[in-house]
Amino acid sequence: MGRIKGAATLALLLYACAPLAMAESVNMTLDEGVRMALERNYTIEESEADKDSAYWNLRRARRQSGLNLSWSTGANRIGGKSYDERNTNREFSNQVSLKYPLYSGGRIENNIKAANLGLSGADLMLERTRQTVRNLVTRDYYNILKCQSQVEVYQESVNNLQAHLDNVNSQVRAGTMAEKDILSSEVSLARGKQYLVTAKNDYRVAIATFNNDVGLPTETDTKPQEKLTYESYDKELTSCEEYAILNRPDLLQKEYAVRQNKAGMEAAKAGYRPQVNAAVTRSIAGDSPFKNNVDNSDAWKIGVNADWNIFDNQITEADVNQKKAAVHRSEAELKDQLSKVKLEVRTAYLNLRAAEENIKTMREALAQAQEDYRIETVRYNAGVGTNLEIMDAQDKLVSAKGDYITALYNYNVSRASLDAAMGIPVELDVAPYREALENNNKKGE
Repeated sequence: MGRIKGAATLALLLYACAPLAMAESVNMTLDEGVRMALERNYTIEESEADKDSAYWNLRRARRQSGLNLSWSTGANRIGGKSYDERNTNREFSNQVSLKYPLYSGGRIENNIKAANLGLSGADLMLERTRQTVRNLVTRDYYNILKCQSQVEVYQESVNNLQAHLDNVNSQVRAGTMAEKDILSSEVSLARGKQYLVTAKNDYRVAIATFNNDVGLPTETDTKPQEKLTYESYDKELTSCEEYAILNRPDLLQKEYAVRQNKAGMEAAKAGYRPQVNAAVTRSIAGDSPFKNNVDNSDAWKIGVNADWNIFDNQITEADVNQKKAAVHRSEAELKDQLSKVKLEVRTAYLNLRAAEENIKTMREALAQAQEDYRIETVRYNAGVGTNLEIMDAQDKLVSAKGDYITALYNYNVSRASLDAAMGIPVELDVAPYREALENNNKKGE
């Protein structure tokens, strides 16, 4: 019975661990991760749906300028003196109308213009979403590299502490060191192992986060193929700001939104003007469906119809003022977005330069910590140094390595943030959209 229980327990453990054992291993570069995210990220899919919606809104607006064919039919029970000669108590009527708008007071034209601007704005926001996703995945990838480096640092620290403990044990057995050094070395080793466990967990969480953002199963064993490095950045803050003002797609989208709302306001003003349509109408009626045996209902008309709502109880005025408020809001949003873009660029740039200075400082500090640890190790082995001094040197070395890794991470993340703040393109070139808007402004449209 006990043997059966043991087998069942083993089977359950193997089943529970199966997903971990079967986790797929994937080698991944940063560019591959970004490309995968651009293909699979749900946020991009949402923006693409917004673009599709804007496209069909434009199609709808354009179709309003074409022919409109309608058919109306009715089936009625009839009675009364006017129908006595008909010898029937029922009537079926049909009417077909064909209309074509000749003049809409600017409603159709401005609705098309607004929809066209809206589609361009959707293009720009899709590109901005791609840039945001690229920045997110880049930060995730650099976080993996940072955590991986931290694991290596703490693993090396544990190895050094274990080797030191073995050395202390040997010297205590030889009678050249005090036994208290064993206890303090064991405490330091235990603390180092704790840090290593935490670092490994941070690494696993970083991989799971990256996998989620690029569209991989979170349990995938993603293996980064790069290391944290430093590459100098030679652009000045002023040029970065100028580039962002010209190329941030979400900033340009705000300009398009202003124009779109102005076009909507002009479309609303059509309520002040007449609507003129060319129309053709054919009517028939009979005592059965589609039968034409009622002479006074057999008719056709062709001509031009004009409708002018001279007094609508100020409904049009309210619509125009509502659209005017939307224009004012979009203009305020444009100014606000411009301020945000400048702040984002400045913040990312200053963070980049601060991280760059920290890299230089931490590189020097790391070299000093390595030399100090080497000296203290030699002094301890020679019997002139204390265990506390070598443990202190070891802690400083680990701290210096961690600070250097963090400085490299901050630099690379700040550079990615600066690229995002500037609007470095992923797929869409913003220049034609800006040129189109400027050309429309010159035409006074």
